[in-house]
Amino acid sequence: MTDILGRLTSFHFAEQPEILNRFRELTTEEIDFLTASGCYSSNWKKVLIAKGTDLSLIRRCSFYGTVYIDLPSGELSDSSIEDCVINGPLTVKSTDLISGYSLNQGSLTEFCGSIVWNGDSFLRGSIHGGVETGERDMPLIPVMDHMDAAYLASAQGRKDSRRAEAILLQKASDAKGVIGEGAVLRNCPLINDSVFMKGSSCENAGSVKGSLLMEEASASHGAIVLNSVIQWNGRATTQAVVDSSILGEYSTAEKQGRLTCSFLGADSVLGGGEITASVAGPLTGMHHQSLLIAACWPEGRGNIGYGANVGSNHTSRVPDQEIKPGTGLFFGLGCSVKFPADYSESPWSVIATGVTTMPQKVSYPFSLILSGENAPEGTPPGWSRLIPGWMLRANLYSVLRNLWKHQKRARAVHTKVETQVFTDEVLALVRRSAEQLQNTPVSGAGCCFILEKDRLAGIETYDQCLRFFHLAGKKTAGKLTGAEAEELLNLVNKIIDSVVSSRTRDMERGSKIISDYAEVRCSIVDDPFITAMKASADRFAAELKKFTV
Repeated sequence: MTDILGRLTSFHFAEQPEILNRFRELTTEEIDFLTASGCYSSNWKKVLIAKGTDLSLIRRCSFYGTVYIDLPSGELSDSSIEDCVINGPLTVKSTDLISGYSLNQGSLTEFCGSIVWNGDSFLRGSIHGGVETGERDMPLIPVMDHMDAAYLASAQGRKDSRRAEAILLQKASDAKGVIGEGAVLRNCPLINDSVFMKGSSCENAGSVKGSLLMEEASASHGAIVLNSVIQWNGRATTQAVVDSSILGEYSTAEKQGRLTCSFLGADSVLGGGEITASVAGPLTGMHHQSLLIAACWPEGRGNIGYGANVGSNHTSRVPDQEIKPGTGLFFGLGCSVKFPADYSESPWSVIATGVTTMPQKVSYPFSLILSGENAPEGTPPGWSRLIPGWMLRANLYSVLRNLWKHQKRARAVHTKVETQVFTDEVLALVRRSAEQLQNTPVSGAGCCFILEKDRLAGIETYDQCLRFFHLAGKKTAGKLTGAEAEELLNLVNKIIDSVVSSRTRDMERGSKIISDYAEVRCSIVDDPFITAMKASADRFAAELKKFTV
């Protein structure tokens, strides 16, 4: 349950200038002056001006319908203006037609084609929140975040989703075309039924239709935005297509990436790939050609490698299958993930390069799923190998660097973005996984086999993780004994050694293959993440000293 209905009810698309009685008809002399300046109107009585308007700033413009002009400074030139409110100071120049808009102070509209508000198509799209055939559809709620989207897509949220749709439909029907304070529209051939809030920009975009650009949002460099919302400081650029979607706060769609009927959470990047019928949470990275379809991934923070096909939502009967990835899940190069699939209880895991996974539910955090060569006798065809806890044991550099970089990259201020890795929920999954590995047969592995050596190593890894956080909790509470402080310090040193070791392996392997590999890379000693980790460990060790005195 979220408060999304309340936030939607109190949301306003944009402030419009108050008309009241501050405008009057032009005098004969003023009409003559404007005519001499190359201006035209089919009915000058419908061109109204406010006190302080400087008519010398208006040149070679045509006016149609009712136009209100308050222009103490700025410029109106070489443009056709129909049924608009000009609330200057502002600039409109060299624009073929702007119709049905209120233009606010400090805005700039220049070298555009058609900018028309009819209101018929504004925010009429919908998000397929995890199922392409519409069973989890939700409206384009401008103030929605990733957790709202997950709730509205769920069975529990269906009624609220319909309520939100009714509220939004009324608000969208009542909306007016607005170019907000300080907004910039430049070199755009086609803009229809779209609202531009304060500080937003649309420069060299291909087209923008039926959409809302919130404060400081932008569409540029050939991007196409259709029936969508770009939230605060979001960017659609370099020929990206955003269609019936919400592009989250400080997120970017670029390099011909396609976001269709989806929600992409805050601080994310979609470049080159395709996200369709999905909810993807904050700090999701998709920088190359790949596919994410029919996914409900509200926690996000994962990565989708080149060629990954996440992906198999069509049974050849109906495209109604879906996937639930876990927080921080890494889809490796060229992997193929068959649906239905549920990895929501396997956060911070990796599906390795080229692996094809079966429809399954896997419940082991920090794990590695790889191809099933040398499977034990009797293993069903197509099963993969699961190594529980592998990320903690052999790739801790990646886990902790994600924590470090996400804390640096999280810029959203309107959206709550979790940057921690070892949350209470994740540690609960670690505890349960350690218990599952104690039992025979092992549960929670889906269509994966676990080798005995991997089972034993997984138990040890999970137990060590739980022990570390148990002792860290006692340290925070000031209840650590001297012996426990020594044990905790040893665990910290093991963590640093593991981080350095995993990076050292990369350096050693690369140097054996490429002659100048090490020469052109930052040394391990100078690695900024490792440097930060060691500094943090030193502070932690200093704090432990008071328990050993």
